[in-house]
Amino acid sequence: MPTARGSRKRVATRDSDATQARILEAAKTLFSQNTYEGVGVREIASNADVDPALVIRYFGSKEKLFRLVVSQAFSASELLQRGPQALPANAAQLLTGELDEKQWRSGYDPLRLLLCSIGSATAGPIVSEYLRDSFIVPIAEALPGKHGNERAVLLAGSIVGFALVRIALASVDGYTLKQRPLKELLTGTLASLIGSDAKDSAVD
Repeated sequence: MPTARGSRKRVATRDSDATQARILEAAKTLFSQNTYEGVGVREIASNADVDPALVIRYFGSKEKLFRLVVSQAFSASELLQRGPQALPANAAQLLTGELDEKQWRSGYDPLRLLLCSIGSATAGPIVSEYLRDSFIVPIAEALPGKHGNERAVLLAGSIVGFALVRIALASVDGYTLKQRPLKELLTGTLASLIGSDAKDSAVD
């Protein structure tokens, strides 16, 4: 039979987990809206509605919290589902989906995190490290043939560049792109960096 002490411990654990989750979500949004230097522990705590001391208690420092945010930002696993030959179609499907421009500009987004952080002496190397280890290296290791690292970098550049240009053009009134040919062309462009067989996986 559960004791009162055990029940209190479980409640405390749930409260602790919820508090840490709020802090992490606040940090993710703030770090993708401002530079690393422009975000303070007090601001993170305020957005999470907690005491600033809890940020340090749970995460150790602003830099360690930032590392955790970045560690969750870049992953190639979704793109590599069904193998590297399906990457072009997977990427095209994600990149040409419905775009919430307002959410992108006001909420959390890995691309904004990258743009806000890459120029920082502290945050830039951390972002570069995780972008390499969590995104580029897994793609490079999955690619058949020669020059996997180089092709993975070109794939990453194409994906990030396309996403950035599409978002930039979304704010131009009256400028529209035809989704079907856009998706097909993007799939073909990415497939050229993987191999001819990848074109067979193009999205219908």
